[in-house]
Amino acid sequence: MASRKHQAARRVVYVALFCLLVYGGVIGVNRYFGSKALAAMAAAPPPTASVAVAQAQKRSWPEQIDAIADLQSIQGTHLTAQTSGIVTQVLFHSGEAVKQGQLLVQLNDNTTKAQLAKDQAALENARIELHRQRRLLPKKATSQESEQSAEATYREAQATLQNDQAQLENLQIRAPFDGHLGLLGISPGQYVAAGTGVVDLQQWNPLRVVFDVPQQDLPRLSLGDPVRLSVNGYPDRQFSGKLSAIGAAVESDTRSVRVEARIDNPDERLRPGMFGEVHIQLADSRQVVAVPRTAIAYNTYGEYVYVVEKGKHGEIAQHRLVHVGVQHGDLVQIKDGVRRGEQVVVSGQVKLYPNAPVEVVKDAALAGVAQAESH
Repeated sequence: MASRKHQAARRVVYVALFCLLVYGGVIGVNRYFGSKALAAMAAAPPPTASVAVAQAQKRSWPEQIDAIADLQSIQGTHLTAQTSGIVTQVLFHSGEAVKQGQLLVQLNDNTTKAQLAKDQAALENARIELHRQRRLLPKKATSQESEQSAEATYREAQATLQNDQAQLENLQIRAPFDGHLGLLGISPGQYVAAGTGVVDLQQWNPLRVVFDVPQQDLPRLSLGDPVRLSVNGYPDRQFSGKLSAIGAAVESDTRSVRVEARIDNPDERLRPGMFGEVHIQLADSRQVVAVPRTAIAYNTYGEYVYVVEKGKHGEIAQHRLVHVGVQHGDLVQIKDGVRRGEQVVVSGQVKLYPNAPVEVVKDAALAGVAQAESH
């Protein structure tokens, strides 16, 4: 009996050993072929990215002065009531464009009109009496003093009538120039005192751009210098103008001079009160290295480009941090990081990484821009 139990135990051990051998063999084979596959993948060359490139070129770059500027109206004011009264008519809507002389608000003028009618009658009586005195004087039927008194009365009646007419005009609020209205500040039936604000009126085209220039740049400025303005509301557009005025004195606290330019705003996209960056184009120029704007990419460390270089097995893309300068048209000045003649990637950067293998392909649109800029 003991012998049978012993034989059964040995059979169990043999089966267990056999299973372990088979399982270990399977694992070993899988690991072997897995390591071979990983080695093959590691040895395989990385995929090649297709990119378009442009050559960094030396350009004659116009000198310019940059500053932060405020936009202001050449003509702008907040319209107020000149005299007290009840508003009887509001003849405009908020945001409306108006013409010079257009009636905007009418105050109650019933009393003034009645006084005007009375004074018109007095003026007519004074005119008749003066005419009668002048007819009688040659006939010695009246005195010189009476004729002079009648003339004084007539002139006083004229002045009174003119005063009534001025009072009527003061009860009307009219646009002093062409422009755009702001938000309405009163309503019909409201009593307004003299000086009460009614509405803002601003002219939008052209606009004044006011900014400060350091005193060391003052000798470089000339009236009529071209000016370009960029605002963050329209990042892909620049507005043109000319330098129109230079301040008469340098500010003692900042050692800068106040400067004004006139900016054309034909489609009236700009508004008074905006701020932006202004660039004054000077007559001088200098030689710089420039690349297309599309070559510049950004990360947390700043601006960078990819430069195509020769590697061991073909062309590769090298990551370069750059120090950019001003933009002129579709080109950007590179102060540091790229040399003249180097090939920079202008399309396909999203697929790249340092030392990535690349294949330069022709991009008709980008090649056309690069060729046009090279002349």
